[in-house]
Amino acid sequence: MEHNVSPAGAPRERGVRALAVGFALALVIAFSVYLLLDLSRAGGAWFGTLWFLALLPALLCALICYIGDPDRSRSAGFYWSVPLALVGIVDAIAFQFLHEGVICLLMLSPIWIASGWAGGFLLRSQRKSGASRATLHSGFLIIPLIAGVVEAEVPRPHEPVLLTRSILVHATPGEIWPYAVSNPSIGPHEGLWTITHDIIGLPRPRATVMKGEGVGAVRTAYWGDAIDFEEQITQWIPGQSLAWKFSFSNSSLQDYTDKHISPDGAFLKIDSGDYAIRPVSADITQITLDTRYIAMTHVNPYAKLWGEFLLGDTENNILAIIKDRAEAAHARGEARGRPR
Repeated sequence: MEHNVSPAGAPRERGVRALAVGFALALVIAFSVYLLLDLSRAGGAWFGTLWFLALLPALLCALICYIGDPDRSRSAGFYWSVPLALVGIVDAIAFQFLHEGVICLLMLSPIWIASGWAGGFLLRSQRKSGASRATLHSGFLIIPLIAGVVEAEVPRPHEPVLLTRSILVHATPGEIWPYAVSNPSIGPHEGLWTITHDIIGLPRPRATVMKGEGVGAVRTAYWGDAIDFEEQITQWIPGQSLAWKFSFSNSSLQDYTDKHISPDGAFLKIDSGDYAIRPVSADITQITLDTRYIAMTHVNPYAKLWGEFLLGDTENNILAIIKDRAEAAHARGEARGRPR
């Protein structure tokens, strides 16, 4: 029995094959570049590499559209969908087989999608204007090489960043102080519901244990079951101020959250923090938590947005734990002092 392909079916089948070839080629290029960056340890990872973040996805999506729409017959919807599909496939492979962290993929995806749209629609406009195939071929080959070489010669800026969160607590500075200093046991349900902890999966604080007292003491913070780091106390004014320098003596935070984002690495240095405790009224106190870090990437504005979100969630959660505990202590004090 013979099976004949209808004239309308043959172009459609060729289009599907061409699209599959385009995606396969783009994925091979993407993961080849990823592995080269990872093996080279050039600065630690993709995160400080502007051309990998913005230029590469634009070119890959343009390549897919170039191969997948050879006769220029596809609608604009095709060009909108290609970056979404590519990023979805890349994320799935990276998470499943390369064991990339959720934070890495979340930071990568929005800019890859936006860049992919730019690349796809730029190609579409060029093809409509009649750009030659030779010009497009040379662009795919030459632009990434030039961009990588140029960016390697551009120094990365070192930008100090201050992230601040505050909360009002129905308690006195003296009642707040012990919980600002240490909390040897923190329950899993204490604090706030946050996207960072409850959706993305960054572990919640489990304990903060102070060894010693005053300037020079060392506090160890424990997050979940796998993360710990130290804070070396640099200021100690009971009821007013507590300040520290972070010390990441092991890689537990990086290992658990994302291997490409070290808290004391080439692209990011989480430097110091402090609590400022200020009375507002007789039994209302404001406590402010500051975290200082240095952003060292070619995409600092983008990196700072994620820092504001992730570290901001973390600070809000820590302040909520202190607030709940201090207010409970204040209520117990009021109950003891209330006449029967």
